[in-house]
Amino acid sequence: MADFKEENADYIEVGKKEVQKTKEIENSAETAVKNLEKDQTQANLDLATSKVDAVTDADKKEKFQKRIATVKTAIEAKKEKELEDKAETAVKNLENNQSRDNIDDAKNKVNAVNNSTKKEAFNNRIKAVVSAIETKEAEEAAQAEEARKAEEARQAQEQAAAEEAARQQAEAQQAQQQAASGYSRDARGRWHRPNGQYASKAEIAAAGLPW
Repeated sequence: MADFKEENADYIEVGKKEVQKTKEIENSAETAVKNLEKDQTQANLDLATSKVDAVTDADKKEKFQKRIATVKTAIEAKKEKELEDKAETAVKNLENNQSRDNIDDAKNKVNAVNNSTKKEAFNNRIKAVVSAIETKEAEEAAQAEEARKAEEARQAQEQAAAEEAARQQAEAQQAQQQAASGYSRDARGRWHRPNGQYASKAEIAAAGLPW
């Protein structure tokens, strides 16, 4: 027996080192998985996965992987909850502040949600707000059009009144000029002298009357 140990000493030593190395790998994996279970972060998940991949014992590796899978499910659920909370905040902000500026943010946050049922519910709330915004915009556009037409009508009325006032003023001035000059104008627009005879263009111009 002593001779066997002496002859195979090198092989025995190598075997011991391999066993020790395997144990260290398994201990490292155990430490990483425990740390992951205690502090469930993506960084610790990646580290634990890497350490477990190095384990050569199939049964031990499977047990490690099941523990990792449990934590991974919890991490993914936490991430999804965070995405849903962000979507809820964005949609609520849109509902409370119904502006087109808030629509894209709400849509982007909702698009990141993976749960199809919750995503549909969020999208329905967004659609309701978009519909309300469009209705409000249509009402405002109609009111603006009515205001524009009313302003046009007011300006047209003012212009007509100004033109009428100018016409009346011109007629009054003409009447005064006629009275002062003694000339009169018939229905056909011809000027007459005080004695009823037709007046010449020169006379009318000299009297300051329009021909």
